[in-house]
Amino acid sequence: MAVAWPYVNGDIHIGHLAGYLLPADIFARFHRLIGNEVLMVSGSDCFGTPITLEADKRGVRPEVIVEEYHEKNKKLFLDTLNLSFDLYTKTDTEIHKKLVQEVFLRLANQGLIFKKESLQYYSDGEKRFLPDRYVEGACPYCGFESARSDQCDNCGRLLEQGEIKSPKSKLTGAAVNLKPTEHYFIDWPKLTLFLKKYIDSQKNWRSWVLKETEHWLKEGLRSRPITRDLDWGVLIPTDRLPKDLQIEGAEHKRFYVWFEAVIGYLSASIEWGELNKRDWKDFWYGNDLLHAYFMGKDNLVFHTLFLPGELYGYDKKIHLPDQPFINQFLNLEGQKFSKSRGTTIDFKRVVETYGLDPVRFYLTSIMPESADTNFSWSDFVARVNDVLIGNFGNFINRTLTLGKDLLPLKNVSVEKEVQKNLETAFLKSRQALERGEFRKYLEAILELSDFGNKYMSRNEPWALEKKDKKKFAEVMGNALFILAGLLVLSAPLMPETNQKLSRILGLVDIVEWPKDKPIEYLEALLKKSKIGSFEPLFNKIDPEIIEKERSKFFS
Repeated sequence: MAVAWPYVNGDIHIGHLAGYLLPADIFARFHRLIGNEVLMVSGSDCFGTPITLEADKRGVRPEVIVEEYHEKNKKLFLDTLNLSFDLYTKTDTEIHKKLVQEVFLRLANQGLIFKKESLQYYSDGEKRFLPDRYVEGACPYCGFESARSDQCDNCGRLLEQGEIKSPKSKLTGAAVNLKPTEHYFIDWPKLTLFLKKYIDSQKNWRSWVLKETEHWLKEGLRSRPITRDLDWGVLIPTDRLPKDLQIEGAEHKRFYVWFEAVIGYLSASIEWGELNKRDWKDFWYGNDLLHAYFMGKDNLVFHTLFLPGELYGYDKKIHLPDQPFINQFLNLEGQKFSKSRGTTIDFKRVVETYGLDPVRFYLTSIMPESADTNFSWSDFVARVNDVLIGNFGNFINRTLTLGKDLLPLKNVSVEKEVQKNLETAFLKSRQALERGEFRKYLEAILELSDFGNKYMSRNEPWALEKKDKKKFAEVMGNALFILAGLLVLSAPLMPETNQKLSRILGLVDIVEWPKDKPIEYLEALLKKSKIGSFEPLFNKIDPEIIEKERSKFFS
């Protein structure tokens, strides 16, 4: 499992959590629960120009920015958000640098790399070539005024040098001009036939992802530069290149981040293998493998076409991406996230204020799987209070309160209706998770807890407790089966709640999801359960926080 590499420039917000971090974590936890060995890797993207931009603004070396934010993000992801990475590393490791150089050399040996003089933006005032993120102007396609020189963040189009209108330096605001400079290019047209075959074989991708990727191929892939005039990044191994591929002044050039960052999934796997004395090839070679990639839609083409092409050029036997789970964007109160405009949410504060699982629950319910979605504070409060607590939490609390003396559970005849709903919930949840349909997975959980609430209301066990103890035990026994089902099903989504509920029931952590016969598995759980003291799993959120939270970025 490969998770997009965030830049270490402090630009992390809750949209990243909904876009790729949370779906990846849910997917990894699910696969571990069904008994699959999972390797989930990611880390800090150290060589992107957002880092050098931040460093230039603060007057420090990029290494200072990398170390500061890598440690901050690592603590945030692993401690605050409890994301279940097997390795969270960086792209400035020696393993990564050497592998990037090796991939480049193998592509060169196959005739897939050529050198060519191209135009790059140059600042006369700063007397240097400027990286793409240092130059902005108006997008020629949608008119967005702050498009980068290589890509418009508004419409997503990749841009060639010279396409943006009125280009200027992001640092000084001064106009910039194009000057010739020599760089290395990947000859993508030579890989088009392979990529077309690869894309034609993909039957399980999200329809919009496949459609957009096919559109790229239909338009025709053009050769793209993989180096830039920079002093921060992975060095070009010129000493290992033939004379006809030598470039003058190559020591002042570095690999472009789009080329080298995606190689990090492989280099991180190699690093994990060395740290754990395991063979990383077990996860990259063979037939019994599934490679899932998680990122936002602005990284689509880099993962659906460029990454497979680079991997294929590196080694034709290596396992290629199976599922790119690409999400669209999450907006905030109808506006795009923007750190500079203050339209952002510090999810460390939100998690510490409202709880990790309520945030995971809400973001899953609005996950932008096929279209942009919107984080709304009023919707957040309503869904947590009315759905998470009013539906899921309400059933759990009522069942624990009324069924506390029935565990460990003796023989209970599970009603056909209860059995059917449990089996349906397990089937729907598994199918949804295997397809990366996280909203449907959550819907399956809520359908089961909603059924549980209706079952309780229909049978009124609180009235049976004194007048018909046998019937009371039967009803509550069935309710406990539903509770056990929710305990297991919600584990990938709400790990803290799962652990809390497991402790209440006197269980060790759930170690598996039943492949079949869920009733038998749940019965075994209930036979070793005993309810101890407990409090409600969640706290209601005061609706008064809505305007307080909104006022933090709306004046």
